Amino acid sequence: MTPLQRLRQPRAPLLATLLALLIYRLTLAPDLTWAHHGGDGGDLITAAVTLGVPHPTGYPLYVLLGQLISHFPAGNIPFRFNLFSALCLALAAGLVAATTRARPGIQLAAGLTFALLPLVWSQAVISEVYGLNLLLVAALLWVLRRPMPPPAARPGLAAGLLWGLSLTTHLTSLLLLPLILWSWTRPPRPVLRYFLAGLLLGLTLLCLPPLLAAGSSPVVWGDLSHPAGWWWLVSGQLYRYNVLALPPADWLPRLAQWSRAALLGYAWFILPLLWLGRRTLLAPGRGNPTWPITLTATLYTLYAFGYHTNDAAVFLLPALLLLSILLADGLRPLGPAALLLPIALLMLNFDGQNLSRDQIVRPLAGSVLRAAPANAILMAPGDQTIFTLWYFQHVEGQRPDLILVDSNLFAFDWYRQRLGQQYPELHHLAEDDLPGFRAQNGTQPICDVALTAPQPLICPAGVIPPPS
Repeated sequence: MTPLQRLRQPRAPLLATLLALLIYRLTLAPDLTWAHHGGDGGDLITAAVTLGVPHPTGYPLYVLLGQLISHFPAGNIPFRFNLFSALCLALAAGLVAATTRARPGIQLAAGLTFALLPLVWSQAVISEVYGLNLLLVAALLWVLRRPMPPPAARPGLAAGLLWGLSLTTHLTSLLLLPLILWSWTRPPRPVLRYFLAGLLLGLTLLCLPPLLAAGSSPVVWGDLSHPAGWWWLVSGQLYRYNVLALPPADWLPRLAQWSRAALLGYAWFILPLLWLGRRTLLAPGRGNPTWPITLTATLYTLYAFGYHTNDAAVFLLPALLLLSILLADGLRPLGPAALLLPIALLMLNFDGQNLSRDQIVRPLAGSVLRAAPANAILMAPGDQTIFTLWYFQHVEGQRPDLILVDSNLFAFDWYRQRLGQQYPELHHLAEDDLPGFRAQNGTQPICDVALTAPQPLICPAGVIPPPS
């Protein structure tokens, strides 16, 4: 390959990245949002800005990068984190294009098709960890698909590091192991040593949460003062009961729901295009990655299908990335017409993914915070409400006189201990007894707050909230 050819080679991946980033920017949420299952945004942003520990598995890489992103001079802080998600997924789209071994037009079509799939697009315009995870997974796949000249020190180290870092952003990256094993069957010992060294280096970030917990952040999940508490956090034990826990009675409804979403989002075309490229995909030979990629995508799909939460579809994201790499073989017979596919996705899904006018959360949270009585205890029912209030109080400094209590987290000893450290004036924190907690702290007004309820703030009789 001549120097000029090497210079031209990355043009399609670069163009895919820039176009995806432009589209994401046009549809980016301008502020904190709950759209597209983005309710965790308040927790992640608050932990990153205050150098704390968000919900399991703690996401230390996201916290460190988020601390840097929070100082970016553009918009408000949630906008900066939304922009970070957009950048991560735009880069992932470029890496998808670079990983496909095809002509530039097909590379561009594959990368943009991945970027404009509705599920992928939805995570590029909000604050979440999935964009960073997909970027690391895409980078790992790009490294694994490259030729490995001896002694292959740098590719081995890079692959191990990327896998380790991806595990710190989401534990589902464990499902990449079959693909890694296939890529490096019987690797030379130096490659294996460098790979393991890179893996351990990436995983060292998991040692960060106990250090962050020793700081002054108001957001610290778990008791990280001992190994069992650390393992509870980084292994995601809080959510293990959701894994493969979908009741059989819900299998058909979930299948119908996902099928409907694929049809409405015009993502159903992946299967016929894969069939169109079946001769290349099913070609025999050790170098054909179809089966290991398909196996890995299947593992992700089964995990997502069996996960017992309403937002389980987000776990399909790595599977979509893997299938988008295979998609290039189905796009080849189309030639230049392959570019019509991402254009169609853009036109059909733009309105559904456009959050540029999403301004729901801030006015609602602001009205509740303004109406709350002075020095009140606000009892929140769970993630979406408490995460939002954490952000506005601890990041923007609104209503520092209020005491925010999560009724669900109150069941955990570590949470009540943390409350006692933050608010020494609180009583009855030794046991999980919410009625007793309310009774023992009755000298302060106690209000129930649920931002998504018809009456978002309910205070006791005799307390007159100030006008909003």
